[in-house]
Amino acid sequence: MSQVSPKLRRGTDRYFHWCPGCNNVHPLPDGWTFNGDLLAPTFTPSFKHEGGRFKWGTDESEMFVCHYVLTAGVLNFCSDCTHALANKSVPLPDLPPELCDPSVTAP
Repeated sequence: MSQVSPKLRRGTDRYFHWCPGCNNVHPLPDGWTFNGDLLAPTFTPSFKHEGGRFKWGTDESEMFVCHYVLTAGVLNFCSDCTHALANKSVPLPDLPPELCDPSVTAP
């Protein structure tokens, strides 16, 4: 996997970006329509990531949903998100330093 812009990494069959709502990386499958803009990407249709995760320090798990549309470099989160950014729009953030390749710099 390699970094292709300050905001995206490229895997074998998908792009990846940082989600500020989940504080995690999300994949963007190649089957979606992509405008080709690595700095202000648009992917359609929407993405819905959901699953379970363990609560730190307990034996309990919780379900999560992250559902959004990425348009012109803006994450438009849907109302069914289980994080604090539900119903909000935020700019797609740069990847955190630990996910960046040393050879890629911001434009």
